Amino acid sequence: MAQSYKILGQVNPSANSLSNVYVTPSATEGVVNSIIISNQIADNASFSLVVRPIDETLDDKHYIVRGCVVPGSDTLTMTLSLTLQGDVILAANTNSPNLSFGAYGVEIS
Repeated sequence: MAQSYKILGQVNPSANSLSNVYVTPSATEGVVNSIIISNQIADNASFSLVVRPIDETLDDKHYIVRGCVVPGSDTLTMTLSLTLQGDVILAANTNSPNLSFGAYGVEIS
């Protein structure tokens, strides 16, 4: 099995719009080792993260973070080992268009 260490995804979503940060390819597994959330303005902003299989409708069970606040002009680093089988979505939602999200880890194929 080949392992590829990489930037899995980066996104700067619109406010109040759930946006995909990373989608695990069908014949691949992924491990998200860290997620970096950066607030580019002086005002606090909140965000949520969800992980869901591509064939499921969003439900409360999919939230891994809900309503977390990033202080103005600050960065939040989440260190984790989020394991994802193929066809799984990691998505972010925020109340501000000034938060950016980056997911870093490994793809295994």
